[in-house]
Amino acid sequence: MESYLENITSETALTEGEVIRRTNAEKDQQGAFRKLTEDGAGWIVTDVIDISKGEYISEAGIIRPTDGDQLYRHKSRFGTDNEDDEALEILYSWPLYRDSPRLQKSMLEFCRASFSPQQLLSWKKNDDLKKLFVPMQQKFKIGRFVEKVDVNKLRDNRFREQLLAMHSGKHMTYICFLPQGQNMKPLFFSYGTKPHIETLKELQRQPFAFKPTHGGHIKCVREEGGQKEFLVDAGSNEFGVGMQTPLSTAEMVVDALQENWPEFDYTPVPGRDAFGLQQSY
Repeated sequence: MESYLENITSETALTEGEVIRRTNAEKDQQGAFRKLTEDGAGWIVTDVIDISKGEYISEAGIIRPTDGDQLYRHKSRFGTDNEDDEALEILYSWPLYRDSPRLQKSMLEFCRASFSPQQLLSWKKNDDLKKLFVPMQQKFKIGRFVEKVDVNKLRDNRFREQLLAMHSGKHMTYICFLPQGQNMKPLFFSYGTKPHIETLKELQRQPFAFKPTHGGHIKCVREEGGQKEFLVDAGSNEFGVGMQTPLSTAEMVVDALQENWPEFDYTPVPGRDAFGLQQSY
């Protein structure tokens, strides 16, 4: 048992915020005690950490002591230890902490709530600070554990949500890239009812920006029974020939929409017929 731990016995009265630890032949877990379960047989803890693996497990959990468990609490905690400053300097000097100003307050709170000063100083002495830094990266998705965003999925899901949100009689403008025989999938983007040139400017600010080949309008004409139907034209002046756009161009756009979102019905129309003659873009 580490020197900064003490045994929990049947006589121990835990208080909220104490850092507790459970070890057995299979587990070595640590978390911040919050309260007993309703039946009084378990401990509700937050920010559960696997100490043996040095990994963050979950934001909350329940420890139910069983035969074979060794139960401990930390003798001191942040705010009660005269070595707080020395221990926190470990966090303050960590490059990922310095490089994450927006997360620093939350990282500090996590550090103070989930570890004790003596534990961090012991890990520093034994060159074992990965048990602090790896869970920190996992919880806040930084460093080696940055959450990778699939920008293609993000773009497609966004456009689908816009189609789903459109009610009968409403419309939106769109711009798209049609690969025309290339081994690529069609790409679509909408900025609501903004003109196509404004839509392009917004697209260029996105992580999934692409170079459009076509643009037009999509109008919802049916949503009964949960099945949506849209009129689709390709009548953009900026990315086409406006009112002179032939039906065949809109048909290409519809083929691309059906490839990406086959759950909807689409009807191609020439010119700008998905919205009306008064449209100026």
